[in-house]
Amino acid sequence: MRRILIALSMAVAVAGSAGAGGNRVVDNKKPKPIDAKANAGKLEVWKDDLGQYYVVPVANAFSFDDAGAWVFYGDAKTLYQQRIIGASSDPQGGYDWSIWAPRVTTLQQAEVETKNGRLTVQCGVKDLRVLTQLKADEAKVFFAKATFYPPLWQRQTRFLARDDDGIYYFVDELREEYGGQGYRVFVGEKGAMKELGMTNVVEDSGGFIFATKGGSLKIISDKKSNTAYWVKGGKKVELTELVPMDNRHLIYRSLGVYGTVGTVCDDL
Repeated sequence: MRRILIALSMAVAVAGSAGAGGNRVVDNKKPKPIDAKANAGKLEVWKDDLGQYYVVPVANAFSFDDAGAWVFYGDAKTLYQQRIIGASSDPQGGYDWSIWAPRVTTLQQAEVETKNGRLTVQCGVKDLRVLTQLKADEAKVFFAKATFYPPLWQRQTRFLARDDDGIYYFVDELREEYGGQGYRVFVGEKGAMKELGMTNVVEDSGGFIFATKGGSLKIISDKKSNTAYWVKGGKKVELTELVPMDNRHLIYRSLGVYGTVGTVCDDL
């Protein structure tokens, strides 16, 4: 019987910490590397046609609950631990992981499966990739040169809206595991948004006020919904709030706020 673990769905789209086109961690120091080399004998290394690498556990090398912590993705030098949001296994030691991958357009997440001596990656409805496993001597060289890190992405979406003229208003924050808050506000047209310097944050039962050098984003909370406004120079513009989960591709690609997020299928 297959064992199945389904993670809770993310209520908010996780947002990132790199500038457009970048690959850097913002706000926090670079995280301490994970010592994957100590478990090299329990891990397999696979490569796709784009030159990206995937590290996954050998069948039955770890317990089911621990196996997901040893799934990594990246290039030959730097790999990031993947956030597993669902997983299953079979008696032969095969795994099927659902991985948080917000840049995928036609699926809610990426799928990585180990079965019958193969590793496959599903990045979209019509994008199934079969990978090539590195030989033992190649894997040894790989582990000697590669560095493994926790997930690259340290942020998540706090608020997304737009006005009737197509100007977007986006707020992100640090994930709780990195201390939370640390709000940032971005405003502008799609693909040309700019971060505005924060001057004050008000957070209470009535909602939020994100005050910046370019204006204030006011979010009034009630039991049914939020009402949001952008206030600048005495002018008040009502905004249409957008659900982050329904706008993942917009947030992670079209807005132009973020670059790579360090996840499987990041190239799409």
